[in-house]
Amino acid sequence: MKNDALIIDDLHHKYDKRECSNWILNEINLKIENGELLGLLGPSGCGKTTLLRLIAGFECPSKGRISLNDKEISCRKKILSPEKRNIGMVFQDYALFPHLNVLENVMFGLKNKKDRSRVDYLLNIVGLDSFVGRYPHELSGGQKQRLAIARALAPGTNFILLDEPFCSLDMHVKLKLRSELPNILKGCNASGLMVTHDPEEAMSICDKVAVMNEGKIHQIDTPINLINNPRTIFVSSFILGNNIINLNKNGNSYRSFLGEINSSGLSKKIYIKSMSISPKFISIKKSESGTANVISKEFHGDFLIYKVAINENILRVRTDINNLLNNGDKCNLSINKDSYYFLYPGAHKVYV
Repeated sequence: MKNDALIIDDLHHKYDKRECSNWILNEINLKIENGELLGLLGPSGCGKTTLLRLIAGFECPSKGRISLNDKEISCRKKILSPEKRNIGMVFQDYALFPHLNVLENVMFGLKNKKDRSRVDYLLNIVGLDSFVGRYPHELSGGQKQRLAIARALAPGTNFILLDEPFCSLDMHVKLKLRSELPNILKGCNASGLMVTHDPEEAMSICDKVAVMNEGKIHQIDTPINLINNPRTIFVSSFILGNNIINLNKNGNSYRSFLGEINSSGLSKKIYIKSMSISPKFISIKKSESGTANVISKEFHGDFLIYKVAINENILRVRTDINNLLNNGDKCNLSINKDSYYFLYPGAHKVYV
């Protein structure tokens, strides 16, 4: 059985200590196993950076505790200083020392600077062993981020925090470096928590993803489970990019502006308020008598995304690139056959 590298138990935090002020973080509970990379995913302002600062030791929690490698490092009454936590930090702006070369940057945090074995190993696995004499201004963005990762791991660190580490990189470099990150961590027997607001980034490389909004964690799960079983409307919308549509009860059935909703498999005691459906499961057809209007379109390689207004609601619809409509065109919308949607509350998955 794997041991837990990081445990966060009932964590609460607010910067304004008044009783009436709102919690920045509310009931945060999560575990990261040894060797695991967890993605902390959520929109700007949801509390991700605050949680990162609490784990690093820059803030003292209002309530709850944080343990690292079976040692309590934070609670309301005591806090272990950042330099004693043995946690590596990787920032989005690299935070390298400009007056030190690659080798000196990586060796900066070492107590025993005569032992270069781990440094040489890290420089090799991040691909910078041929650049040890260069200074940060002589490196590309991807090389700087590799250097930041190597420096964070060099002092024997087995846990690192990554704060939006790829947001400053161009797409090609970002894709290459993020695919390398899990192997770099595994090569050092390290665990990590990566903060990001990009669902694709978190889902592509993390073992598990914690989806966060307004100071609360909505779901912690594997990427596959998040896609197949989003427990809340927010997870469904933020992770899958689904449309959220309000429902009206009509006798024993439910209706939306896309038509009647199949709820035959649900108990009559269950009250459904809304549905979540993927843009790819809605068909769009131009029609002069249509009840919907195209308000914008986006090209995405081999498909189009239309934004469509209907009954004061805005929907996103994905369709084939040959299904060309213009802004202002009237159209009809319907749910595709052989598709599915989720009904909330309850996250009931229903097949059409």
